[in-house]
Amino acid sequence: MSDDDILSVVRSVTPAFVRRSFALKFFIALLCIGVLVGSVGAVGTQQMTAEFEQQVLDEHATTAKQEADSLSNWNTQNSLFVETMARSRPVRAGNISAIQSQFDRELREREFDGDDQPNLHYVDTDEGVVAASTKSNYRGESVDILNETVRTALDGGSGTVVTEAYTDTPTLESPQPRIAYVTPADNGAGDVVIYTVPLQQRTGTLSGTGSSTTLVVDGSNDVLFHQLNTDLFLQPYGEDNGAPAAARESGPADPGALRAGPANAALDGSASMAGKEYVVGYAQVLDTDWVVLVHTDVQTAYGTVRSVADRGLLATVLGIAAVGAIGAVLGRNTASALNRLTRKTERMQAGELDVEIESGRIDTVGRLYDGFGAMRDALQDRIDEAERERKRAEVAHEEVVETNAYLQETAATYSEVMAQAAAGDLTQRMETDGQHDAMDAIATDFNEMIAELEKTTGQLKSFAGQVEESGEVVGASAASVTDAAEQVAESIQKISEDATGQRERLQEATETVDAAVVALEDGDIERARDSLGDVAGTLNEVADATDHTMSEAENVAGAAEEQAAELNEVSQRADELVRYVKPLYDVLDRFETESEHQFVFTGGPSLGGGETDD
Repeated sequence: MSDDDILSVVRSVTPAFVRRSFALKFFIALLCIGVLVGSVGAVGTQQMTAEFEQQVLDEHATTAKQEADSLSNWNTQNSLFVETMARSRPVRAGNISAIQSQFDRELREREFDGDDQPNLHYVDTDEGVVAASTKSNYRGESVDILNETVRTALDGGSGTVVTEAYTDTPTLESPQPRIAYVTPADNGAGDVVIYTVPLQQRTGTLSGTGSSTTLVVDGSNDVLFHQLNTDLFLQPYGEDNGAPAAARESGPADPGALRAGPANAALDGSASMAGKEYVVGYAQVLDTDWVVLVHTDVQTAYGTVRSVADRGLLATVLGIAAVGAIGAVLGRNTASALNRLTRKTERMQAGELDVEIESGRIDTVGRLYDGFGAMRDALQDRIDEAERERKRAEVAHEEVVETNAYLQETAATYSEVMAQAAAGDLTQRMETDGQHDAMDAIATDFNEMIAELEKTTGQLKSFAGQVEESGEVVGASAASVTDAAEQVAESIQKISEDATGQRERLQEATETVDAAVVALEDGDIERARDSLGDVAGTLNEVADATDHTMSEAENVAGAAEEQAAELNEVSQRADELVRYVKPLYDVLDRFETESEHQFVFTGGPSLGGGETDD
């Protein structure tokens, strides 16, 4: 899963009111850090406490093991001592007086003196008497004077026997717990050497302090040795902690320790242990069923541990408090800075861009302030630029409005001029004012076009008028020809004389009509063109006929009437020409021009005079 997916899941499960508040998120993060620090501190302290407690247990187990080893050495020394006595020369010789001297000398050398000293006894098993003894009242007495526990060990075999603890009653009649080491004499007589040792002798050498108690229990869990209280000798141990059984189960090589209590039996008599929980270290003594037990009350044993744990917890609490205090200060400062920045951005959002965005911080929050300040300045610049653009746009808009108004007004004026021109007033012109190049160009082009149209239209009007006049002239000429034809009969000679003149006039009319035809083609007046073409053809035929008449005049006098008929047809066609041209002139006359334009014919007779020379 990617970081984005994890963040998406976190956001989906985080309430919106938490996500909107930096201070709350920071507080939650700080709380999580505090919980984490507290958890780490608590776990660390717990582990440290457990390690120290285990160290205390190990120390007690080690102490018990050391004491067990020491007691084992003491036990071994006692066994070796009695065996040495059993192999001594006097014992091997069976000399009772020498044996007594040997025993007394050995105890003196060991600096044992008094009623509670160890004792050596030589027992003649055959006689059943104590033959030699460091206790004077035992000499020569029956073995019955010995403690039953000792008597039971007399037939222990070929090895040294360590008896159970027992209570002996010495001369001063104070009960004295002892143990005895019984070994066969090395003289082949079956005699026995006994070495009895008071337990109090070893008790004084047990380790321990006023806050701890060391004791040794036997196989019956009765107290053999006690560090302080001799009244507990051979009394039941009685503490329900399972330490003796655990020691015997694990063996001499594997000591241990445990926490137990409260003390309510053998330990209850100790002021430092009574009614308290305690730590007990245990170890079995080698080659015996004895168990060394080292006790220390929990408060003393774990005092250092508790102190360290308390200091660890205190350090954890102080750490959490420090994290909380520092985090609160930093969070408050950061949250306050962000809240101020948020309020200022809200004011900026409302349009108040002159808000001051400054911070003396140089961290990320300070850079954030600087970024918002730069953004505000850039935004202000953008707004100023936009305002300037808006003003320019307004000015441009006003210019566009004015231009549109001007264009609309000018277009209306131009439209009126074009409407008047379309109605036939070709004298109208569009005025140019130099305010708009395109409109001035339109006006200039229009004026040039209208001027050209005016000129062309004037020429067409002049042409149409001249065509009309030419038609009238042609009609008049046709009438004259008709009259002349009627007079042919009267004077053939005169016709012959006039024929030459008539031919010349007809030729001139033909040329005039040809020119008209050409002019009319330029004006695109199809029907007039066709009529003028017919006239031109007829006139050509008349000219041919006139030539023929001149040559045949004397012989075809009767053809004069036919000539008259043809001339009538010419007259009719001339009338048609006048009828077709007249409407054209009327249309062209509706166009107004400032001046009439003379239309110059390129050929044909001049019909202005209406007469020709004969």
